[in-house]
Amino acid sequence: MKKRTYLITAAGGNGTAIRVLDNPMSRTEYAREGKRLGHTMEQYGAEQTGFLVLPHNHLEMSGGEFCGNASRAAAVLLSRSKDIHDVSFTTSGYSGVVRAKVIKINDRNYDVECVFDGLPTDSKEATFANGGRATIVDLGGIVHVILEATFPAGDPSLYQDVHRRITRELGLENRSAVGVVWFERLGKSIKMHPVVWVKNVDTFFYEQSCGSGTIALSKVTGAQSIVQPTGQSIEVRITDVSVTLRSKMEITQEDD
Repeated sequence: MKKRTYLITAAGGNGTAIRVLDNPMSRTEYAREGKRLGHTMEQYGAEQTGFLVLPHNHLEMSGGEFCGNASRAAAVLLSRSKDIHDVSFTTSGYSGVVRAKVIKINDRNYDVECVFDGLPTDSKEATFANGGRATIVDLGGIVHVILEATFPAGDPSLYQDVHRRITRELGLENRSAVGVVWFERLGKSIKMHPVVWVKNVDTFFYEQSCGSGTIALSKVTGAQSIVQPTGQSIEVRITDVSVTLRSKMEITQEDD
């Protein structure tokens, strides 16, 4: 592959900046270089960063977390590099092997489905000190707190403060990544508002789409299509043995 750094969006948002490597790095190096990559690529819409070690078929997120959208972004790059539709690889925050099907629409746009066999979707109810209720969904490499409530839009400090309070109250400060997902029912549709913090790189984004949050919200509501903040949807299926995510993916930036 001639280009070595890519920005790939999922369902129109949540850009993943992926740098392709020939050799793996240490965990400290992934975090350090991921921060640098994020600072460079945020102006183009990057909300998370990762590294695809091509010879090892492995995606390592900068914070060591699990990311459903980044997994599908990595699938695009693997499919392009190998010129095949079906690819498999490993990723941080998930102990299994990702199975992906990549359908090319044109040079930049793809329809991508990833299957995560055995991905945990453990859930439990939580009650806050103020009497409010939520559901915690633990995917292993990331944990999401699901709230059916109005999203505190506006100044980012508003939702960041709520996220910090919830993370602290639920004792989740030491998790590699924590999402708080507000959702609303719009007729027969469900729309999500995900805010995700990644500990090791200390990033905090109201993500414009969120694959892992979609899984968590589907676990709570049973919905198989979730409207993202972009207005586009991510499809999800949860069975006793696997989780499947599918959406349109777009390469929006390529750099040497």
